[in-house]
Amino acid sequence: MSLLSKRRWIQTISSVVITAGFSSSWSLAWTVAPQSTVTRTTALYFSDLTSSKFAIDDELKRILQKDPQMARQLYISPILWETNDEWKFFMLSLRSQHNACHLWEQVRLEATASLEQEPAAGPQLYQNILSQPSLIEAIVTIVANEIETELVMATEIKKLFLDVLTAEDEETIRCDAIAAATRSPSVECAMLAVLFHTGYHALVCYRVGHRLWQQGRTGLAYYLQSTVSRNYSADVHPACRMGQGIYLCSGAGVVIGETATIGNDVSILHGVTFGGTGKETGDRHPKVQDGVILEDSATVLGNILVGFGAIVKSKAIVNKPVPPLAIVSGVPAKIIANRNLSDDSFQTDLDRHLAFKYLYEWKARKKEMDSEQKKQS
Repeated sequence: MSLLSKRRWIQTISSVVITAGFSSSWSLAWTVAPQSTVTRTTALYFSDLTSSKFAIDDELKRILQKDPQMARQLYISPILWETNDEWKFFMLSLRSQHNACHLWEQVRLEATASLEQEPAAGPQLYQNILSQPSLIEAIVTIVANEIETELVMATEIKKLFLDVLTAEDEETIRCDAIAAATRSPSVECAMLAVLFHTGYHALVCYRVGHRLWQQGRTGLAYYLQSTVSRNYSADVHPACRMGQGIYLCSGAGVVIGETATIGNDVSILHGVTFGGTGKETGDRHPKVQDGVILEDSATVLGNILVGFGAIVKSKAIVNKPVPPLAIVSGVPAKIIANRNLSDDSFQTDLDRHLAFKYLYEWKARKKEMDSEQKKQS
């Protein structure tokens, strides 16, 4: 893919946005601070932007200061990143439109690039991406076609989803898309996550089911839960609560119980279980804080807390609270180490997204915890 071609796609999409756009004023005090109000979902490329090699780019700072939506949902497509400074031009052009979705415009850019490389994919790309007015319309169309049955057609499912989802849900779904695009080593860009990532599709269905549950439409919520279980192999109770930027590796074998609570930017790999201990009623499922990573086939049982930034290793069975920033493993799970909060310790795809928003906060909170521990001793 030539640099000239990439620039042409960027300029074409940008010109469309600029033509339809209008100016607006934004205000956001951009800072990487412990109490940041920005949604804690970040692009993989933050690991480069904020690495020890160079400070965060001044022009990026200015862009984020003027556009809080971009700061909340920052995603930089590999196509733009590879063109050096072209991504800045693209972001700046989008800033002129009040309701531009920076993620969606880049998904369309990625679809255009894919179309040139693989013309045979044209019908799918046009139907699911290029003809859709927004990311929400696109992902709902894709999911509706996947879970339709002889009794419930895709058009009815799509209408239900669009009627039920709120503006908050739409923002959350965008953050989930970024999580899938930046944390999965098998997903190269957001377009692939939107089209093919079954874990992301299962999350979209959960968001709808959860909203139905809150509205008292529990029968329909249960029906959607069973449909998701059948299509994506994920058994997620519609009453459980999940934050933004959830990465569900794949639906395969994932079980999340009714009273479970999951924070922002939690990564859940396949086969993970958030289960109970035999109680039939009451608050009986785990509470997982922000930035936790649960590796393959990890199990957390009972109403216990998994502290922020903790890592539950593969096949561990957790039946006691996990302190913040701890790494636990084994059956039953025991602490084997604590997170190393250095800039160069966040190296994996699952970890990199955490460093930009959480590293300074976690360092500050770790200092507070150590100080409190000294006082008690």
